[in-house]
Amino acid sequence: MTPTAHAPAQLDCLYRSNAMDVLRGLPDKSVDLFFTDPPYSSGGLHASTRAQTPGQKYIGGDVKTVYPEFHHDNKDQRSWTFWCMSWLGEAFRATKDSGQLVCFVDWRQLPSLTDAIQGAGFIWRSIAVWDKTPGGARPRTGGFSQQAEFMVWATKGAVPTDHKVHLPGVFSERLPRPKRHMTEKPMGLAQEVVRLVPRGSVVCDPFAGSGTFLVAAKEAGHRWIGCELEASYHQAANDRLTNASSLAA
Repeated sequence: MTPTAHAPAQLDCLYRSNAMDVLRGLPDKSVDLFFTDPPYSSGGLHASTRAQTPGQKYIGGDVKTVYPEFHHDNKDQRSWTFWCMSWLGEAFRATKDSGQLVCFVDWRQLPSLTDAIQGAGFIWRSIAVWDKTPGGARPRTGGFSQQAEFMVWATKGAVPTDHKVHLPGVFSERLPRPKRHMTEKPMGLAQEVVRLVPRGSVVCDPFAGSGTFLVAAKEAGHRWIGCELEASYHQAANDRLTNASSLAA
C-alpha cells in the first residue's frame, strides 16, 4: 500500500514503500516530529568501501548473527546530500510550524546532513550524542574508538515553548545483542526523544527499520506513521507495533 494524491497517508500505519512516496502523501503541516535514522551511505573513506553492502561495512567479522541487507546505502557524498535534500524538503513541507526534526547520522556524514537540513528550510538547533559505551564500540588501533553516533536536532521556525521538556545532550546506552536490525538504535534513547512533543502528537519515521522509533511513539501515546521498504524489516516492525501498547486514551 502506497499513499497517493487521492489517498493521503494514514495515521497509525506502517507502509511498505519508498520513503519519498509516503512523504509526498503527507498533508501540509501535519507532523509534529520527524524522528528517523536514514541509510548513511557511509562505512568507508573511499568509493570501493562505500559501495560494499551494509553487512560488510557495519557488521564486524566476529559477529555470528546474519542480518537482512538493505538498499540505498552506496551513494557518494554529493549524491547522498542531494538525496537528503529531496526527502527533507518533503518533510519540511509536512512539518507543522514549530515542529521538530531529529535525524541520526555518523561522523562521516554529519557535515552533509547539517547542510541538507538547513538547505531544506529547517533551523539547525544542536547535536546530541549516542554514546554506545566502551563495550558497545568498535575499537580502532592507534586512534579513537568509534563509540558515538549523532542526532541532529532542528525545527521549522521557533522552538515550541508550550511543552516544557529537558533532554540530555549525551545518551549512554549499550544496545542489547542480538539486534533486530544491523543499524538498530536503543529503545531507551527513542523513548526519551519522543518526549520532545506532547502526548497525542504526530510522529513520522520514513526509514523505520525494525520500528524502534514508531514503537516508542505509540507507547508514549502519540499518533504515528512510517514506512520501511525492505520486506523482512517491515514485517519485524509491524510485529513490534502490533504488540506495543499505547498510552493514548
